[in-house]
Amino acid sequence: MIKFFCFFLLLVSSLQIANAQRQKYNFNSNWKVLTGDDSTAINNNYNDASWKNVTLPYAWNEDDAFKKDIVDLRTGIAWYRKHFKLPAAAKAQKIFIEFEGIRQAGEFYVNGKYIGLHENGVMAFGFDITDVVNFGNSDNVIAVRIDNSWDYREKATNSKFQWEDKNFNANYGGISKNVFLHITPKVYQTLPLYAGLQTTGVYIYADNYSIKEKLATIHAESEVKNESGQPQQVVYRVAVRDNSGKLVKTFTRDKINLAPGETKIITASSLVNDLNFWSWGYGYLYNVQTSLLVNNKPVDIVNTTTGFRKTEFKDGMIYLNDRVMMVHG
Repeated sequence: MIKFFCFFLLLVSSLQIANAQRQKYNFNSNWKVLTGDDSTAINNNYNDASWKNVTLPYAWNEDDAFKKDIVDLRTGIAWYRKHFKLPAAAKAQKIFIEFEGIRQAGEFYVNGKYIGLHENGVMAFGFDITDVVNFGNSDNVIAVRIDNSWDYREKATNSKFQWEDKNFNANYGGISKNVFLHITPKVYQTLPLYAGLQTTGVYIYADNYSIKEKLATIHAESEVKNESGQPQQVVYRVAVRDNSGKLVKTFTRDKINLAPGETKIITASSLVNDLNFWSWGYGYLYNVQTSLLVNNKPVDIVNTTTGFRKTEFKDGMIYLNDRVMMVHG
């Protein structure tokens, strides 16, 4: 299965990276887990053949479910490892790994090198692993040491998390949510992973609503980085499509200059007519495509699925699209 995944990653990426478009891969398969602590597990040549094979999300103590009270679930240290390969064509790209969440503190290593610490059992986070991965036929190993102890204390402050209480939630430890691998060009829109990457990604919103006339101003906002090593002149293009794929509106922000290494927030907005507003029982969604163009060619495209609705709180009542919502407590 590992060989198949690596071949698939190599084949698909080689074709699509040639067009300098970002790719997002499900990174949940072919992990290994060891319950216990072994510091040598960070090394690539470590023999993990006897470890348990799992597919994420996977809590290492999940077998305790329905056998013990939630306050009695096992806690402690568990290690997770995954072997993977990256196509040679990705060497000119950026490589990020995204974790939707762990429980609760993790130390992360790629190819034996420490890449970071995350101490939060709730939020998503990510790491830039561009400079520590191998390409082509060389193997890569990511190793994660996770501690879900009830008495875990944040390293910087030596304080416990307020929500870390046996009366609050079940302590299912490990990599308990999805993991993704992102390959992007070096002029790119960042990922919305402030934890770890300190980046804000793409933000789509609307204002200036006229519900009766079915119109609103749609805003697109992307945090953009230039890690190409060269000055870049970028055009920012936004395309709004309805839920059938029909193009509703296109608008642009022309020629933004990005110095080497520069990070900049780029925005564009336009009044859009004939909108279907998201409402209770009518969850209408649009696809908003934000693109970076260099020399009139798209180098990075991000698709965001979202809906638009007007909300207000006035006179002690909640309004959705100018209609009062009945709320029962």
